Amino acid sequence: MTRAAVSDGFEHFVSDAIDVTAEHFSVARALRNGVRGPGGSAVDRLLKNSDAVWRRVVEPELQAYRRQTLTQFDAILDYAESDASIEAFRDQILDRDAFASAIRDDITPARRAEVVEALLERHRMLGDATVPLIESPEDDFWEAARTTIDREAAERLVEQRFVFVDPIRPYTDAIAMRTALEPGDVLGGIGGLLGGGLPTLSVEYTDEAIRAMSRAEQEVIADAKREIDRRF
Repeated sequence: MTRAAVSDGFEHFVSDAIDVTAEHFSVARALRNGVRGPGGSAVDRLLKNSDAVWRRVVEPELQAYRRQTLTQFDAILDYAESDASIEAFRDQILDRDAFASAIRDDITPARRAEVVEALLERHRMLGDATVPLIESPEDDFWEAARTTIDREAAERLVEQRFVFVDPIRPYTDAIAMRTALEPGDVLGGIGGLLGGGLPTLSVEYTDEAIRAMSRAEQEVIADAKREIDRRF
């Protein structure tokens, strides 16, 4: 199996997960729970235009996460194809990690190091799990899985390795996923003129992202397990 085929299989999984995350992500919940301090009037205005918030803020954030995750997987495959330890790829992998870049500034150095090492270990295990697939002569992801690993290992791959939320759940207190939101820019047109005097909002959407991504992972993993039932 070529590296490209492994990458294609992972990209399919990630793209499905992003699509389902989009279905479960609530703009209203993110705005109500993610804005601290002054800005109530801006939130009220934006809640009445949640479609605009979705188009101009949420959808671009999700697509940026998708691109970052796939770029990072390329670095993980570099590790999987090499004889070096994960430490040799530490910066290459972590510099492309959406959660690593969202670690809070106000945590202790020890806590930061703990989170970083947990993320790196998760990526090491994912890279190790792809090695048999990369070495397979098959060109199809599932055919490579079927001919190189057993059913139990295939289920473990999708349940434990192709996941993003569960490995960081113990560290969500150390993560702050934020975006700056300019009400005037988001609303556009007349709404933008009326919103021009509203303050820039800093929206922390960690809780809503984790909630939506968790739901998405459950659904995508269930789909993958049905594919395993069909293939094995």
